[in-house]
Amino acid sequence: MMVRKNGPWRKRLSSDILIFVEDPGPANFVAPLPDVFRREGWSVVTLTAGLATGLLSARGVAVEALPSVAEGENVLSSLHPRLLMVGAAENPDSMGLSLLRAARSARVPSVGVIDARMNAEKRFRGRSKDALAYAPDWLFVPDNWTKEAFVSLGFSGVRAVVCGHPHYDHIRNLAEPWRREDRTALRRRLFARAAEAQKIVIFVCEGSRRTEKWPAEVFATYTLAGRGDVPGRTEAVLEEFLDAAASIVPRPYLVLRIHPKDERADYAAYLHAFDQVSDGGSPLEAVYAADLAVGMTSMLLLEAALLDRPTLSIVPRPSEREWLPSVGLGLTPCVASREELRAVLPAMLSGPDACIVAEREQSVITGAAERIVSVIHTLLS
Repeated sequence: MMVRKNGPWRKRLSSDILIFVEDPGPANFVAPLPDVFRREGWSVVTLTAGLATGLLSARGVAVEALPSVAEGENVLSSLHPRLLMVGAAENPDSMGLSLLRAARSARVPSVGVIDARMNAEKRFRGRSKDALAYAPDWLFVPDNWTKEAFVSLGFSGVRAVVCGHPHYDHIRNLAEPWRREDRTALRRRLFARAAEAQKIVIFVCEGSRRTEKWPAEVFATYTLAGRGDVPGRTEAVLEEFLDAAASIVPRPYLVLRIHPKDERADYAAYLHAFDQVSDGGSPLEAVYAADLAVGMTSMLLLEAALLDRPTLSIVPRPSEREWLPSVGLGLTPCVASREELRAVLPAMLSGPDACIVAEREQSVITGAAERIVSVIHTLLS
């Protein structure tokens, strides 16, 4: 560990780049960067908290978990970085904010890593009323849609750099061998009971009521309410999806993809409506083998779109359209009413899906790591 238990920080040699991240989204963004930076000859220290610790460790990234007792000023003065990179989180008490404040005082250049547009106003607010109270010197954002959100808050458009998203490149590279092979074999292996010509639709869960309870005033704003007695956000959308799918002829093969935080028992009331439940193996393989991936705002929908698969986002209120990057990029159609859903769902199953490849090539910026390195060379010099 980098910190003694309840003790002070150990002095270290200066590092070129200090990375801190705690949320899964920014963790995916920074995952490939430490190795990229080291190949440039820069020394890197990656500090983590929360879910990012396990996620990055699983990806083979050397991390050091930061205890909650640490102070940003102490961390910064112990490591003497030439550049601070913080994965922006929504946690108002994030250590990242403390590090950004310390970097500002020490005149250390800082970069905020933004994984997606949603909740831009909460990323650097902390517990203040100013959305940019803890803003870094620079931002790395994945697309112009996200940049516009921060510029509208008052951040400099010159210092918000659209560089793409390293995780998007990772997903595309991961699936390159799949694209060279016939999907039929993968489909037969994963969905053996589906008829040869039957369309396969996979519904991607996003957390059941057990893990996600929304206040009554939020439910009151829903334009999709399920079958009346709404138990939770996922359940409301799931009920609308099942009712819409029931009227499609010929009937599609329905697959329920369980969220990692959920259990089959959480969906006991709905299991009879599905032909198959998927809760193991690679979720990327599952969505790639399907004809259509449907869900709400799960990042798995974005990843499916990056794999050139048709996707559909169903949100219970229109304001949630901004929660999924592939909606903003034009890769994923989004519906927020029963009428839209019952028109769009069968149309997507009857139409061609080849157009998504051209749309992705036009809207997704590639080569994120190279763009990031280019900017950092300038900042460090």
